[in-house]
Amino acid sequence: MIHPADGKWFPADWKSGLMSAGCLEVTDAWIFKLRGSPGPLPSNARFYFTEKGWREIGRRVVAACQHNGQRYRIIAIKETDAQVRWRDKHDNYEVDVQPK
Repeated sequence: MIHPADGKWFPADWKSGLMSAGCLEVTDAWIFKLRGSPGPLPSNARFYFTEKGWREIGRRVVAACQHNGQRYRIIAIKETDAQVRWRDKHDNYEVDVQPK
């Protein structure tokens, strides 16, 4: 999600960014699917959808953003280009990565 801050645009943080989109339709697209890490993660944690997460959740989030005029940016990375610090083992929807 992209949110204005002091006239500048910046990428919002993971769930807080999704929550602050100000639109229930966007929140409804993911709220009951994503779990997040059970323990603390560094403040620079970056979450990405897995391929399965993109198909089942991410596309619905983007469709809701488009419908409501919420700005967003899609960033795709290969898992080999990053160190996975945490993975949602239950549903395999999301990962937390750190660049190599």
